[in-house]
Amino acid sequence: MSGKPAGAPLKAKEYKSEVKPVWCPGCGHFAVLSAATKALAYLGLPQQDVAMISGIGCSSRLPAYVSVYGFHGVHGRALAVASGLKAARPDLTVLVAGGDGDGFSIGGNHFLHACRRNMDMTYIVMDNEVYGMTKGQASPTTSPDWAESKLTPHGPGVPSFNPAAIALASGATFIARGFTGKPNDLAKLLVDAIQHPGFSFVQA
Repeated sequence: MSGKPAGAPLKAKEYKSEVKPVWCPGCGHFAVLSAATKALAYLGLPQQDVAMISGIGCSSRLPAYVSVYGFHGVHGRALAVASGLKAARPDLTVLVAGGDGDGFSIGGNHFLHACRRNMDMTYIVMDNEVYGMTKGQASPTTSPDWAESKLTPHGPGVPSFNPAAIALASGATFIARGFTGKPNDLAKLLVDAIQHPGFSFVQA
């Protein structure tokens, strides 16, 4: 974490850790990292008052790249860990990073109940409509006619999951979609999400 005195405002780049991101060139996750650090800087949140939790997948690397408290959990369980943290430390600003596979497949049950409980945390899902680390495995949000994979040469054959609709039906009180091609707009969305007093879901 930064060596600046407590209370001194930080720039966005100072919320980035010294760990170099290893995402593929051009990946939208870089924009999410940029947006997250810009949002934290805009809000002036002290690093020691913020925690970022993740599960498994490309998105799960985010806590290592942000200079706040972080926890890299197991597949699909990031929201469960974050809920426990928020219950124990309600004073912390809790951010959760996930992907469409991690968050909506094995972690889908936790997504429903996190929306329902409406605990004050922000869930950022980096939805690229595929399991990125396993290269070509269809995720819950993969289009039913996507046929670019040897695993599903005729497409998944089932309707894709609609996260925003599910979040709304489950009781989430802040639901937004952002575009990683516009990181400044995404940063503004994250500012609003973090400031919202309840469960915030941002799909990017």
